[in-house]
Amino acid sequence: MKRNLFVVTAYSILALALHAQQMQPWLTRSADSARSGWNSQETVLTQASVKTKGASFKTVVPLVGDARGMEAQPLILPGVTTSRGVRDVMVLPSMADVVRGVDAHDGSGIWQVTLGTPIQGSGAIDFHKINDKWGCLSTGVIDPDRARYYQVCWVSPDNSQNPGTARYMMYVLNVADGSQVVPPVLIDGLDFNKEMRKARSSAVLITQNGVKTVLQCTGSVQETTNGPSGYCFAFDVATNKVTTMMATSNRRGVGIWMAGSGLACDSNQDCYAITGNGAFDGVSQWGESFIKLRYTPPKGGAAASLKVVDNWTPWTDAARSGAANAPAVPQLAGESMESEAIRPVGAGMSMPMADARVEARKNAQGQPVLLVWPQLSAAARADQDLGSGGVAYIAELNIVCGGGKDGLLYCLHADHMGGTKPSDFANAKANCAKLVGGTPVWGTMDPGKDSQGNGIEQCPQDPRNLNFLPFGDTAHMHSPPVVMFDPLLNAWTIFVWGENQQLHKWKLSANAAPQFVAESREFASPDVRGNTPGGMPGGFCAGSSNGRDPNSYLLVCAVPRGDANANLVQGHIVIYDPVHITQDGFLSKLWDSDDWGWSGAGADAKYRFFNKFMPPVIDGGEIILPNYAGGVLIIGQ
Repeated sequence: MKRNLFVVTAYSILALALHAQQMQPWLTRSADSARSGWNSQETVLTQASVKTKGASFKTVVPLVGDARGMEAQPLILPGVTTSRGVRDVMVLPSMADVVRGVDAHDGSGIWQVTLGTPIQGSGAIDFHKINDKWGCLSTGVIDPDRARYYQVCWVSPDNSQNPGTARYMMYVLNVADGSQVVPPVLIDGLDFNKEMRKARSSAVLITQNGVKTVLQCTGSVQETTNGPSGYCFAFDVATNKVTTMMATSNRRGVGIWMAGSGLACDSNQDCYAITGNGAFDGVSQWGESFIKLRYTPPKGGAAASLKVVDNWTPWTDAARSGAANAPAVPQLAGESMESEAIRPVGAGMSMPMADARVEARKNAQGQPVLLVWPQLSAAARADQDLGSGGVAYIAELNIVCGGGKDGLLYCLHADHMGGTKPSDFANAKANCAKLVGGTPVWGTMDPGKDSQGNGIEQCPQDPRNLNFLPFGDTAHMHSPPVVMFDPLLNAWTIFVWGENQQLHKWKLSANAAPQFVAESREFASPDVRGNTPGGMPGGFCAGSSNGRDPNSYLLVCAVPRGDANANLVQGHIVIYDPVHITQDGFLSKLWDSDDWGWSGAGADAKYRFFNKFMPPVIDGGEIILPNYAGGVLIIGQ
């Protein structure tokens, strides 16, 4: 008894000390509306503390009603007056449509609210049936001025859990107690509710002409069937109404999902996204494009508007597949046609791989690289999802960067993206010349050069030349970029981690193409790498620093061991020094959760289930990361 009393007392003292270290606001996915993924006011975690103390498992915050837990990123509003006193409140919406408000330091509950009946997971929604339920899928946003939390959730009004009759609702919650500020607001307009939608992309809060508005975009469940699939809508926080909505296509596809990332917005409150598979005409169909969205609030009797004001597009699905028209094959959103088409059955080789064209090359380090061009169907070749990864806006350079399944990193001038039209595809090089530096770069891997010193052209006239796999594995970019100012390089940098590949760091410029800086020694999905097509979705990272002190910079990444798209797999957490490069040119690893007894198959193995599209939150000396076992890990020192 005395020992227990001592433990309780010691824990209470520790909790009080932690509460004294108020967290920084984490109000939207990836830390800010530019989607930097960076907390520049972290005073507890440093390179020295990680080297000496590592990181310790503190607790798992339980979620309610869903075996997987949550796919939205946790958000934090510090200094909220609650029934338990002033707390730094962390908001956790589960896929079961249950939202919890907990103390961000110790995970203890403050409030809990059930928003509705979630949709039951099934093969009709998810090809691999990973998800238990489908409810609050996307990350919401917090308005700190009014301490209100805006969250879109998929609910079953008739309680049948049937996705065919489900509807998306906007919920407005008081962060202090979870109460609903207004009744749920139906997301409606155009033919949004005619088909099943998938709202994975996150929300953002903008203030345009003095009017606060939540913007959010969606894809669909059947992303390549006829009927508009991609939508963006505006929700006015003063009137609590959907003021306008736009479709990204009037035919099919063009969903905006970006692996859960959200619109990245600039100081003018214009916002940027990358779209997925679908038709393109440069007028009303925006498939496989970077787009710039502008919202105009209602004023003086004039209706609100949301429209595409600029774009840049590298190729069309039709050209990519070699077909006259992009194939309208029913495809579940999130199902990679390319990966499924080349996935071996049992131990056998798939026919596309048996007939593949193979080329041997060497990368910049003189190491051999084997490139494989599978002989895929037109449908599989058209599934290239430029919008499979997130986008980031770098204000100081006024550029937008992001990429997709080819592993190419594109950076565009925010004020003049290029305005691609169908006629521009007749000259691919001229179209690419509109990019920053006139070219994209191989962001997730190095495809190497042949014996004559020729590389793989990033902007080929025939985009089918991009349909290769390095060593037979995918190099798709799903992880959102992390943007960091490097005090030693005195330059802005960006980090991307493609599936089956290494973490890569690139130096950015307003006028030159990204310049390679370093890579990690660690690979994503090492357990299946080399077993074509490898694993999904790559590493998901976030960063922190105390201002621009170079010894405070950290990059924390969650990395899968296997294929997290098709299976529940374990992952690990790796902390890097993103500033000081090793003498042999690699990113320096400071800590790996495997080094501290996290590997193996012990009783707590389920806590390491990798959450498919989840970057960590770094705040107040803690690393916060939802797993796929119905909980949220809090790790600290």
